[in-house]
Amino acid sequence: MKATTLIVTLIGLASLDCRADGWINFVRQNQIDTGVVWDMPVNPIGNAPSALTLEEGGALFQLWTIRQDTATDYLLDQKVVGTYLPSGAIRIETGDPYPKLHRTRADQPFTVHFDVDGLLSGPGVPDAATRVLVEHHLAPYIGAQTTVDPRVATGGTPASSGFVSTNGTTTLNFAASSLPATDPTKALGEEHFVIHALADGSIPQTQLASNFVQIWPVADGAIQGISNGDVVRMKAPNLSLVLKDLYPSSTTYLQVYEGSPALGTEGTVIEGSALVIDQDTSLDRTLVIRDWGDAVQKDGTYTLELVTITPFGTERLSFVQFTVNRELAVNALMGDIETGSGRIPTGTAR
Repeated sequence: MKATTLIVTLIGLASLDCRADGWINFVRQNQIDTGVVWDMPVNPIGNAPSALTLEEGGALFQLWTIRQDTATDYLLDQKVVGTYLPSGAIRIETGDPYPKLHRTRADQPFTVHFDVDGLLSGPGVPDAATRVLVEHHLAPYIGAQTTVDPRVATGGTPASSGFVSTNGTTTLNFAASSLPATDPTKALGEEHFVIHALADGSIPQTQLASNFVQIWPVADGAIQGISNGDVVRMKAPNLSLVLKDLYPSSTTYLQVYEGSPALGTEGTVIEGSALVIDQDTSLDRTLVIRDWGDAVQKDGTYTLELVTITPFGTERLSFVQFTVNRELAVNALMGDIETGSGRIPTGTAR
């Protein structure tokens, strides 16, 4: 951790009784960058600030004692202490290029890169200099929430955690959201990631970097007013499109085409059904469609298809297959009706 002074604590100088007269005790500070050496006399028990400010590369502190009558010196202990503070950054990749923040859909994969630098290795290096702590926190939205304070999101127990002990990039790939939900496709909230430098002496655990990805649910929709197998004869029925959880960046529409359902078919877009959204939140909407019969002018089998296009591709929300049959036939009856002015043929129409 970065610090300008070091508190050296001397407790029980090994097996030697260096508390008695006739011994000289000192701490030798060896500056790693410049090679400067400084000896600082110390008491057998107690603490004192380091004599020199720590340099960027750190310093080797050695605890020595000298027996005066023989001029014999003893190295009792040594520690390497750095002005280090490992650096960290978190990069998140999703399939949505939204510029304001990282976001994706509950069923979509995303990738998290942890970039770490400044970790040290070697004998005597403090644990806090050799690794960092990585945490993954889950923050579902509650009620009408569309954001969570990062301090709240990361303030509880993480869903998972681990240590990174090497400089460079560590990558985690997620196949889908980890947010808890009865239906995983309807998960809604945020996933937060944090890098912490470990506590070191009097310096507490320190957050080096954080980032998060926003999760939106998978959309669903229904076509109401017509059912599979229905026959449209004279006038096409009114329709209702019930749309839920449309992705914040999406285009949704109802189209009709001849034949059986086939995703990817380019049909006729029904007037009044197109809904284009580009916003910060998902959307629920119900649309009423009237007077769409001109899109099916000849008899045959047709498909009504509710389609949504998102950064993740084109998908079908719902479909209905129906038949158009406007044929009008007259079947003559065997017989006629007598009137005062003559005979009129009778028949039935279908």
